[in-house]
Amino acid sequence: MKKILLIGSQGLLGRTLQRRLGERAVGIDRDRYDITDAEQIEAMLAWARPSVLINCAAYTAVDRAESEPEAARRLNADAVELLGQAAARHDAHLIAISTDYVFNGQGSDPFAEDAPESAFGPESVYGRTKLEGERRLRALGGSWCIARTQWLYGAGGKNFVDTIAGLAAQRPTLRVVDDQVGAPTWTEDLAGALITLADARAEGVYHTVNSGYVSWCEVARRVVARLELPCEIVPCRSEEFPTPARRPQNSRLAQSKFAALNGGPLRPWTEALDEYLAPRADP
Repeated sequence: MKKILLIGSQGLLGRTLQRRLGERAVGIDRDRYDITDAEQIEAMLAWARPSVLINCAAYTAVDRAESEPEAARRLNADAVELLGQAAARHDAHLIAISTDYVFNGQGSDPFAEDAPESAFGPESVYGRTKLEGERRLRALGGSWCIARTQWLYGAGGKNFVDTIAGLAAQRPTLRVVDDQVGAPTWTEDLAGALITLADARAEGVYHTVNSGYVSWCEVARRVVARLELPCEIVPCRSEEFPTPARRPQNSRLAQSKFAALNGGPLRPWTEALDEYLAPRADP
């Protein structure tokens, strides 16, 4: 049984992974080791002696990153490179979590796991620093896996699904963008996918998202319908809610490579979302 070092164990995804892995995982968070410091990373691996590292730590404040590019780069690129170097020295396998933001967001076709260089072109600091982290890791060699995901929700952290549920319980109408398309992904399902990748010591790039493609507006409508809330969801364009960081409009991620490894893709987003909401929806 592979011993797993889980970095960022107190975040939205990390908490779920820690619970799912149980005694298989040693959890580390930012208050113990600084993963932007090579010496501290070396001490961390010498102490934990893992077979696999899963790095859930990242700079994910997408809008704030526009004014803090160096802070974003340290966590999203520098740390990934340092972890990759250390993992190679210790003969450990590194799984790095990445994002749909690395793509250019154009067109309507799903982006493949082996997408050509022309598909990339992030329009935000967050996306550029995550892509830089991917490229630095690729250049190192060693044993690594990049797991791209998107639109996460789950227990223990702020997320779109819970925000909509809370606002819709208080307001008669909500305006939600309908020109950004992707796949809401439950941390429970993503955690299972990452464990599959870890157990297989899978190498290369994988897309680990719930199946199907939908707009934020349609996600909100399903939340409201499932919870039977008297709130109307009104579609709008992204331009009506300007943000410091530009969001990709096409975030469809194909997961054929992961499906081949797993014996099928992750389940549809509708099934996952309904199960997540069930405790609040059922009498």
